[in-house]
Amino acid sequence: MNRITAPVILLFALAAAQARADLAFQRWQTPDGATVVLVERHSLPIVNVSVTFKGAGQAGESEKGAAGFTAAMLDSGSEKYGENELRDEANRLGVEIGASAGAENAAVSFAALSRPQTLSDGLKLANQIIAHPVFDPAVLEREKGQAATALRQNLSSPAFAAARELTRLSYGSHPYANDARLEEADIRAISTDTLKRHHRSRYAKNNAYIAIVGDATRAQAGQIAAALLDGLPEKAAAPDIPPAPEPAGRSENRPFSGKEQAAVALGLPFAERQSPDRHALAVGNYILGGGGFDSRLMKTLRDGKGLVYGVSSHYTPLTRKGPFAVSFTTKKSGAQAALAAARQVIADFVANGPSEAELRQAKDNLTGSFPLSHDTNAKTVGFAANIAVNNLPLDYYDRYTQQIEAVTAEQVKAAWQRRLDPQKLNAVTVGAQ
Repeated sequence: MNRITAPVILLFALAAAQARADLAFQRWQTPDGATVVLVERHSLPIVNVSVTFKGAGQAGESEKGAAGFTAAMLDSGSEKYGENELRDEANRLGVEIGASAGAENAAVSFAALSRPQTLSDGLKLANQIIAHPVFDPAVLEREKGQAATALRQNLSSPAFAAARELTRLSYGSHPYANDARLEEADIRAISTDTLKRHHRSRYAKNNAYIAIVGDATRAQAGQIAAALLDGLPEKAAAPDIPPAPEPAGRSENRPFSGKEQAAVALGLPFAERQSPDRHALAVGNYILGGGGFDSRLMKTLRDGKGLVYGVSSHYTPLTRKGPFAVSFTTKKSGAQAALAAARQVIADFVANGPSEAELRQAKDNLTGSFPLSHDTNAKTVGFAANIAVNNLPLDYYDRYTQQIEAVTAEQVKAAWQRRLDPQKLNAVTVGAQ
């Protein structure tokens, strides 16, 4: 993806060093139906903005690759500016603008000084990218070539191949596997019409969620939202995401030549974003494999058995059940032993839950690191976007540490037993002997 970036600005560096604990969220809906969430911070003259278009991600594609390429091409030229002119204007103003597409949504990020003229001109530039892209065919051909090359290079990595195949095993034809099913032929088939159709149908005012953090009042935030969305359609087509497939315990072993190590990935559809178990799942994941050297998987597979250099678990909650995965690389000759050991660790954890010592360590880490997760405007805008897009309570983050502290070992055990049947884990091994 192309990304318009400004030169290093001293005030942005100062903002990165700023440690703020205040999370006073304000939320309202504009007359156009967009949702705005604002956190006022007036200590530095900077405004950070994230505009999320709900449903504009990969699961909302009607054509393969449309979401990713649409986001990547937003800054490649507009009705008023060519690709180089957009970049030059961003540099002149000292603003940062970028765009990306995820599993469900697409987002545009924006950062600028709050000085009135700079902010006004920067918003006009961002609006050109959001509402008036032209998707230049010549630039698209270049992007397609780079994407095809990147896919070939990625597929030469056993770890990438294993993760991609695990997604296919877990989700099959479900929209959450759209990106994992993207092939080079699909990339070559993408046209400017593909991107225009996706943009027209998925980028609109009523599915826009605007997070604003920094030197802006509520009145100014309303003006920022209006300026960014000007010219977009009133309503977007809302994609219908079906329930995730039930896990089936499938396994695949794939040969892979030319590499000394094998890659292993195992997982399944796991958790919805709005799950009442979300804090118990977070604590449990830290204990199982998300806590680095503190985790059970690391202590067993690396410290106890010497089978891996590193192993981790992670999960991504989505509208439907998002993926849970454990992944690691190991010697080809030891791949099956490492996979069996990982399965045993997971089974023991699900059956018995965490110890009190593990629970305490997880809570201390999660609550102790929390203040650093929102110590800058750029980090806090992600919190504000989460509040906006997922309609969370305004005090969600105020209560976060208390809710983590309230989690019990029995709650962790029960939550993981509801979500994960070890016998139904899908597994992929790439490059094992």
